[in-house]
Amino acid sequence: MTKRHPGASRVPQNNQSDPDDVFIATTLEMSGWAKNNQHLITILAVVAVIAVAGIVYYQRFSTQQSQQAGQQLEAIHQTVAMQDLEGAKADLATFLDRFGGTPYAGEARMMLGELYLQTDQPQQALAVLEPMGSSPRAPLEMQAAALLGSAYEQERRWEDAEAIYMRIADRSDLDFQVRAALEAAARIRADQGDAAGARQLYERILADMDDNDQQRGLYEMRLAELNA
Repeated sequence: MTKRHPGASRVPQNNQSDPDDVFIATTLEMSGWAKNNQHLITILAVVAVIAVAGIVYYQRFSTQQSQQAGQQLEAIHQTVAMQDLEGAKADLATFLDRFGGTPYAGEARMMLGELYLQTDQPQQALAVLEPMGSSPRAPLEMQAAALLGSAYEQERRWEDAEAIYMRIADRSDLDFQVRAALEAAARIRADQGDAAGARQLYERILADMDDNDQQRGLYEMRLAELNA
């Protein structure tokens, strides 16, 4: 049996590969894969180019469409100023069909709804305003909701009108919007014989008003009338 000499040198074992060798091996492996899959790489490159071109085209199209929408809406404002309400309504309906996806769509929808209310067409106003104002969150939606409440009132849908006014009062961050909505809801309750409910809303208005508010006396008078 052969014995190892005590003084024999030991060669250290290094299991870790050289980083340069790993990089070279990886590069060669990728190069080989690329050669074997040239057709797939070509397809992916074409798809990437088409995707980038599509994004650039869409951005340019959206910008141009927004610019056209702004110009068209300004022209409709001028039509309204000239009291051509029927022409303005037709133009706004066409505008929403064409530019319904632009940032100007909300303003156009509100304008059309308001024109329908001015010309005693509450059903058409409801159709235009409900998608925007039935569950308001954003400021423009709050304005649409107020118009929607007026449309419900014209249709004598008192419960729906009160509900939308209360939704505005509970969600709006603007004091004047909250006050106007509560006042409208209180008026509906009073007209429907719910004096106690109307008093509750007027008391809520007064609770949020400063003591020196110029309109405070008006609401105190309305509250006194209900109490009487």
